[in-house]
Amino acid sequence: MGEIRTAWASVVLALCAVGLLLVVPFLFLQGFAASFSVFGTSSHAGDGYLTWAAWLGAGLPLVGVVVSATTRRRGWTWFFGICLVVAIAVAGLKWVDDVRHAPPPPPGPRHCVERSGGGNECPGD
Repeated sequence: MGEIRTAWASVVLALCAVGLLLVVPFLFLQGFAASFSVFGTSSHAGDGYLTWAAWLGAGLPLVGVVVSATTRRRGWTWFFGICLVVAIAVAGLKWVDDVRHAPPPPPGPRHCVERSGGGNECPGD
């Protein structure tokens, strides 16, 4: 039974490594190439490729770390752990960039607004 578990773990780790080293860069390049506008038109055609690249770029190292750590394969654990740290760092930088470039909240009223029924909205109240 232990040999079957070892074989399945090896298959999973190999698929994760191939996916991480070949599929994720391929999807990224496809999304990058598809994002260029053609003849001045706005194109978001590459968003699907980039989304898949992001999910696989974070998910495959996570699966690899879990499988390699549970089967006590230190080399694979280091490899997938470093890949996971890089994926988390890239996601954190993207999140910080999105927060920094978020549109400002809509401004509130700058003067008193009378409402029927006696209520009003004044700045500072």
